[in-house]
Amino acid sequence: PLVSERFDGEPVVSEPLLSEPSAAPVPPPARPAATVATAYPLATFLDRLAAFGLDVVLVAIACELLDWNRYEGFYLFVLLAYHIAFWTWRGTTMGGIIIGLRVIRTHGAELRPADAFVRGLSSIFSLAALGIGCLWMLQDAQRQTWHDKIAGTLVVKVPRDQVLP
Repeated sequence: PLVSERFDGEPVVSEPLLSEPSAAPVPPPARPAATVATAYPLATFLDRLAAFGLDVVLVAIACELLDWNRYEGFYLFVLLAYHIAFWTWRGTTMGGIIIGLRVIRTHGAELRPADAFVRGLSSIFSLAALGIGCLWMLQDAQRQTWHDKIAGTLVVKVPRDQVLP
C-alpha cells in the first residue's frame, strides 16, 4: 500500500495501481507449431506441377464416376472447389500429400479459409493469363506464383518422415 498525505495533513492509504509481480514466473507463450513450417524448403515448380497433375486426374475420375461430365464447365468448378476445400481443411490437397507439399501463409501460420478462398479465385487469373501467373515462380526468389502473392502464401516441401498438424 502507498501512504500519502492529504492537504489537511491526514495520511491516506491507497493500493498501488499495478499489483506487485507474483512469486511464480510466467512461462513464455508457446510457439505455434505452424511457424516451424517456414524452416522447410520451398517447393519446386516440378513438385507443384506433379501435385496439380495428380489432383486433376483425381477430380476427373470422381466427376466421371459421379457422371458430372454431362454438365458443361462443371469440371472446372469442381476442381476449384476441391482445391479450396482441401487447402482449408488440410493445408494441402491429395496430390500435395502424395508429393509432400504444404501451403502456409508467408509468416508461417496455418492457412485460413479466407486465404484458401482468395488463393483459389486468384489462381484462375494465374492460369487464364496463359499460365504466366504460374510460371512466375520460376524467376521469383520466394518461388511464389501470382495467386501465392495475392493470397500471401508459400508452398513448402515437407519431408516424408515429418507430418505437420
